[in-house]
Amino acid sequence: MLLALQDNKSLLSLNLANNKLEQPIGYAIRKLLETNFTLIDLEIGFNNFALGDVREIQKALKRNKEMYDAERLKEWKERKLMRDEDERLHALYLKEQSKKEEVRMETETKELREA
Repeated sequence: MLLALQDNKSLLSLNLANNKLEQPIGYAIRKLLETNFTLIDLEIGFNNFALGDVREIQKALKRNKEMYDAERLKEWKERKLMRDEDERLHALYLKEQSKKEEVRMETETKELREA
């Protein structure tokens, strides 16, 4: 199971609570989280992990969550910029269409007067 998590780039949450896992598994999870930057929620309560390992796991999860939040914020800002650009382009298009329509109407009015 832990080997599968080592290269996993999509799993965000995992519940391993209440499985009577022993200290070597806690240490392995701690080591795993040195290279896994996607897991942000890991329930490990009611297992027999060393306190030091639990603290390091918590630190790694906090780091991963901060990275996750920063990436989501970056994506949100990019979407907002794209939406704003779309709105500006739409306004520009409407302005151009309005100007073209105005020129067409003036030309049509001039042609009617000449006729």
